[in-house]
Amino acid sequence: MPWDRPIAARLLTTVMFASVIGGLLLSNQWDLRVEPLKALAGRATPASPEMMRLLRDEHDLVAEMIKAQRAVSESSFESKPVVAAERRQAIAMR
Repeated sequence: MPWDRPIAARLLTTVMFASVIGGLLLSNQWDLRVEPLKALAGRATPASPEMMRLLRDEHDLVAEMIKAQRAVSESSFESKPVVAAERRQAIAMR
């Protein structure tokens, strides 16, 4: 009989059973949403040239910021963050 087993074994069995059932339910839920997401991906609109330029500028700023942070960490020279800040201000004023 199952009541002859220790409480820890019964609890472990119950938790394992519940996790298997929960895993099956959750995996089934995500399988149902795959098709609508694929359909939406086909309707994506291309980015405008202005948005691509803004994205490129933002990536350049982040790259300059990372380079400036690395330069500051390698030496105590402070001019690179100032140059990056000036470039950020120039782009923001466009």
